[in-house]
Amino acid sequence: MEVRPIAAVAAVTLLVLGSTASGAAAGGRALEGAGAGSHYSLGFETFEAGKGYWFNCPPLTNVSSVPVDVLGAEILGAPAHWRTGEVRAVDFGDDSVALGAVDATFDTEPLMRNDRSKSPVRIAPGERSTVHYMVRVEARSASGAGAAEGCRFTYRSGHRVYVEELGANLYLGPPPR
Repeated sequence: MEVRPIAAVAAVTLLVLGSTASGAAAGGRALEGAGAGSHYSLGFETFEAGKGYWFNCPPLTNVSSVPVDVLGAEILGAPAHWRTGEVRAVDFGDDSVALGAVDATFDTEPLMRNDRSKSPVRIAPGERSTVHYMVRVEARSASGAGAAEGCRFTYRSGHRVYVEELGANLYLGPPPR
């Protein structure tokens, strides 16, 4: 009969800890798109099917009172006719930031080769990160024009994992109205 108390303790522990015990992420509010928010817009008005275009997600500022470790980013609300997935975290340091890139840019610009996406990127409280997350988009056809809604960031603060979405107008083809 010792099994029942152990099972009850495990069930209560899972109930109290909720999403952090299961590994699921909670909604976060520690990041800000450096004041850019939904006004952040970036696009390529002319594009070719099958060619890779890199969008810079909104630059990140930690608006919380504790450090956060950014674990990754992804494009949010991309049209179904876009191929997405690859992400790079480029540390531009104090240099001015390129807003977008094509695949060849990573071969020709030495600064673009400094990919930090394989490990968490720490942002101190109240600081703006010099690391910018870039997400790759490829239109599957010549009629691949469209827009995404922004970027979704996953980050850790303390022992919890959070997900936060920052709006941005990321587009291929004519700018959306």
